[in-house]
Amino acid sequence: MKIKFIPLLLYALPILAFISCRQEDGSPIRNVRFDPNLLNQAVDGSPCASYSYFYQDEQANLGSVYTKQVLVAFADGSKYEDLKKATSKYGFVRGLGSPNNSNSATLYTLELANGLNCKQTEEAIRVLANDPMVIYAAPYFIKDNNLLGISNEAIVTTRNGNKAALEQLLQNYNAAVVASLGDDIYVVKVDKNSVGNALELANHLKGQEGIVHAEPDFIVSLAPAHPGRNRNPNGTSRAAFTH
Repeated sequence: MKIKFIPLLLYALPILAFISCRQEDGSPIRNVRFDPNLLNQAVDGSPCASYSYFYQDEQANLGSVYTKQVLVAFADGSKYEDLKKATSKYGFVRGLGSPNNSNSATLYTLELANGLNCKQTEEAIRVLANDPMVIYAAPYFIKDNNLLGISNEAIVTTRNGNKAALEQLLQNYNAAVVASLGDDIYVVKVDKNSVGNALELANHLKGQEGIVHAEPDFIVSLAPAHPGRNRNPNGTSRAAFTH
């Protein structure tokens, strides 16, 4: 018995050690409705995606997605208790935060379970976007000690009143103007049926004919004092993030 047990134990220990390690690169979430400890965290060899946007023609790097929370909007008329119940069915969601309004939606922070890597967080966003109650889902990033959530809106400046050019671009993107902030400056909204989120829309519009500038509108809050702890920050606000 002992002769057979010792080699088996020696074989099992490296496997257990590998499973227990948190990986920053991993395959997409599997079995998302179960306990987070059951999520597949196998490495597929590819690095996490790095994101950026343009501010005054300079590229601002955001890095990989923040793995502790994501930003979502729900269908109009949804009650808070119903939203808590709807999101609690996902094993990777730990809690629903307070609402924060944009021009066109009410946005909520979803606190995520500990241990997710950046790829699993991106997959969690895709899973949430497929929920019938969710109309928008997007990541958070950490930059300069701030948490930046990609709201469902972008701020776009057109050239010489060329709103028609913007509207044509938005039609192809399945996005729409929802407000004007002054001469040639517009608030544009996206949802889960758009080609991409507000960050991706802003990058898509850069350099397009008739467009002077485009950047995502952020939900901004202070980053946690201890990034390893999974908690919702206080004092969130909606604002275009500047340097």
